[in-house]
Amino acid sequence: MRLWRVPYPKFGHGPGLERVSAIADKLGLDLAGFGEKGAVIVGSNGKGSTAAMTAALLAQGGANVGLFTSPHLFALNERFRIGDEDISDEELEHHWDRVAAAVEVCGKTGELGGFEFLFLVAADWFAARGCAHTVWEAGIGARLDPVRLIRPKVVALTSLDLEHTALLGSTLEEIGLDKVEAAPPGATIYAAVWTSVREVLARHCAAIGVRYVTVPPYYSVDLSLIGKHQNQNAALALSLAMAILDVDEGVLAPYFAATRWPGRLEVIGNDSLIVIDVGHTPAAIAAARAGFDAMRGGRDAVLVCGASVDKEVAALIGALAPGFSTIICAAARHKGAPAAEIASAAYAANPQAELVIADSVAEARRLALAKARPIYVAGGLFLAAEFKWVHLGRDPALLAFF
Repeated sequence: MRLWRVPYPKFGHGPGLERVSAIADKLGLDLAGFGEKGAVIVGSNGKGSTAAMTAALLAQGGANVGLFTSPHLFALNERFRIGDEDISDEELEHHWDRVAAAVEVCGKTGELGGFEFLFLVAADWFAARGCAHTVWEAGIGARLDPVRLIRPKVVALTSLDLEHTALLGSTLEEIGLDKVEAAPPGATIYAAVWTSVREVLARHCAAIGVRYVTVPPYYSVDLSLIGKHQNQNAALALSLAMAILDVDEGVLAPYFAATRWPGRLEVIGNDSLIVIDVGHTPAAIAAARAGFDAMRGGRDAVLVCGASVDKEVAALIGALAPGFSTIICAAARHKGAPAAEIASAAYAANPQAELVIADSVAEARRLALAKARPIYVAGGLFLAAEFKWVHLGRDPALLAFF
């Protein structure tokens, strides 16, 4: 696949729903039409897994289902999927050029954000391919996110955590109120939020004409994704798919096995168990860590950890470090916090562990494999992606993120 670089900054100039609507109109896209038989996923953690499971369930019977997610592990193409296939370079180029031309005609080149651009590319592709259903993962929040223009009849709220506080607010209530704005009046939100914030969100939804349904925290079903936390995501996906398709649980449950979603407690090595996870908030890390502990079954293991420079390093590593006798600290090439800072946080959380500072993710992998023990790679997407890329024998310099 080609190395794609988005020609716009991640966030555009000011609120962008009006400009996205104008560009969609120029492209002849009915964004709200996607909401008739589609779903939007919002939340702090678990959005991607829930979206992937929802798409798998909606595809039962052979329906064409479009899936738009972010971020990606290796290639930008991964953000756009229909069925089991990511968009090809040829199709991506075609829709990329169509959207870029519409942006220029509308005079929005200096205003548009990168995520808005990719959202429009996805919409243009899904429309061209005549998708029966579409599933959309919000980028950040929902109040100003282009997924709001889908006007879905059903929305999933996966979880709430203190993330992107400069944009969404400094409390869980503020963040939750931003995210539920994805649902237009008359829609239903299926939520996995069981804290005191639930009452605040439910009252707000009632005031704006949105039905708020709290989904039980656990759904017992065989999943292709590992970890007990995925059962909550499965409950949300099932609620969405049942509402859209108007079928019962028994029809859909077998299709959970078709879910494909790399990077979430993904096993990339079996001779010596190697597991990567892309969680990047303390809550996500804690949930995945519990899953890994079940996988290693009491065996000692090596932790390879890192964090992005814009994250709360101490909190992330503090949730990871306890329980490992060896901790190898590394900085991902993209946005990686210094390995020495990672090591300092790891020592504070687990002073008994052997601490190693690696010069690169590739060296961290070599040192971990030399220990001949299960290996857990966690702390953020960029670290996990680079580790897997190197493990596959590829040059990390060829990785590009947005």
